[in-house]
Amino acid sequence: YLDLCPDRSWVKLRDPVNATCNIQCYGGTHHLVALAKQATTVLAAMKFYSSPDMPSNELCFPYIELSARMGWDPYIVRRELADLPKRSIPGFKYAVHVEFKDLSFHVTAPGLLSAEEHDEVVEYLHQRVTAQKNAEIRRLHELHSSLLAVATSSHYDAADEVDASRDELLKSRIQEYFSSSSEENDSDWLTVKSRDLPPSHILASVQSDIRTFIQKYSDLPLRGRVIARIFQGIGSPNFPAATWGRIRRYWRRHIDIDFDWIDRCATVELTEARLKHSY
Repeated sequence: YLDLCPDRSWVKLRDPVNATCNIQCYGGTHHLVALAKQATTVLAAMKFYSSPDMPSNELCFPYIELSARMGWDPYIVRRELADLPKRSIPGFKYAVHVEFKDLSFHVTAPGLLSAEEHDEVVEYLHQRVTAQKNAEIRRLHELHSSLLAVATSSHYDAADEVDASRDELLKSRIQEYFSSSSEENDSDWLTVKSRDLPPSHILASVQSDIRTFIQKYSDLPLRGRVIARIFQGIGSPNFPAATWGRIRRYWRRHIDIDFDWIDRCATVELTEARLKHSY
């Protein structure tokens, strides 16, 4: 999402690279020192990444990290390192072996963001993820309603002959799905969804359960989405169903309440609880 941001490219995903370079000089320690005097990259690597645990004639370092640290182009640095075996070192007839390893993703990003820029990034990600989530849920909702509209109560009803009316209805639903814009569908679906909330006294009961849950498990890394998942019986790596499913008071307690509403409500309650605790 950050790579595809239309307003500003916060990160740039580049081609995968072997992020670590290993240099071995067969002429010993003096050979490596002589090589460093000719190659600025090797000299900088010896300064920042030399280790007593490493053989004296070897140097292993993350050249991508070194390039970022020194403000160099990593692709130019890689080219220079790859050309080291071709260098002629006066007084040494031994070869230099250069190996690249540790295939890694390569992402460049601006550093030292201001507080406003941090807020801008978080706001953009929140809006983008929310829009994507709503679009995926809407697609599932439309798929369910379309199939429900043409379904029969039994397979016997559809076994003899093709129902032309149901066939045309499904075709029209598919055509409508692809002809209408995603933004219009999302807004209409969210408007309908907001009317499906239960009465206020039930919502008040959910809020009470959220506050009780926060007070009881305040030592855990809670977020609004975590509480919503527990209340609807959705496990996660940090909150597995095998463990939390035994806590009947909260697990799947509010599966009939809108997930997003629980998420927002729990986030508000968490914020208020942490503000009180800070005072």
